[in-house]
Amino acid sequence: MLNTSQYDLNEIMRKIKDKLPFELKDNERSRTWSLRVIISKLYYSLDYENEPQATRQKVTQILLYHEQFSKEEIDKAFQSSAKETTEYSIEFLKLHPKIAQAEALKNKEFPEEFEGKEGERIKEIKYRFPHYS
Repeated sequence: MLNTSQYDLNEIMRKIKDKLPFELKDNERSRTWSLRVIISKLYYSLDYENEPQATRQKVTQILLYHEQFSKEEIDKAFQSSAKETTEYSIEFLKLHPKIAQAEALKNKEFPEEFEGKEGERIKEIKYRFPHYS
């Protein structure tokens, strides 16, 4: 799958949806790379900007339902693409109302009070996968 065409990727996505197996090369590198491409395609097709953790759960459920990859493989792919950020998602702000309130104050009334305090802020985990067309 290292030279996957758009047709191949669309066919793989259809097979995942239909819970049909698809062919993978038997080496670990190819399997890992293929999984990253599939996760990327699924992840970016969902509401990843507003709900990165819920999107991760949805992608994991889709792939576990398909049964070609293990939870450990999926988790490893997500962990390798995890990035800490203070550019919070709506999902994160809903879970942390105090941070949401501080962000609102920072953005509207007192932006100068928060300059230079990046290191003290709680960081959210988001996922950055390469985009595959």
